[in-house]
Amino acid sequence: MNFEPFDTSLIVQRLREQVPELQFVGGAADYAAVKELSSFRPPSAYVVFAEETNTGKFPAAPGVCIQSCTTQIGVVLALRHYREQRGDQMQQEARQLVGAVRVALIGHKPASHGASPVSWVSGKVLDYDAGVLLFADLYQLHNTLHKDGPQACAR
Repeated sequence: MNFEPFDTSLIVQRLREQVPELQFVGGAADYAAVKELSSFRPPSAYVVFAEETNTGKFPAAPGVCIQSCTTQIGVVLALRHYREQRGDQMQQEARQLVGAVRVALIGHKPASHGASPVSWVSGKVLDYDAGVLLFADLYQLHNTLHKDGPQACAR
């Protein structure tokens, strides 16, 4: 791994496999390319790297070959939004898709050396207009950064 950030494509792959109701699952570049809400193709999901922080479990000092971190990943869902007379922000279909994504990710252990199962942190509505509701969930996992190879720790 060589101290690389967590590979979010593992989360993209999981959503593609486990939530067939999503028309599109992409990454941060796909999300950044959309300039207005009406351009999203609901229902779709975008996996974005949020943050990595040192857990302090392993020292950050010269010669360290392993480092523990907490990785946070955002999943932004573009869902159909129907303006309702009652003022609800999410209809049943949208709630079910949020739930399906959570079922796919919560407790899932990505195939990455040293990664723990994914846990849910928070969720919120980001925006809604033009028939599209943007809903974001924040997930986290613990990950181990490490140098590769038997000679890595000797350097």
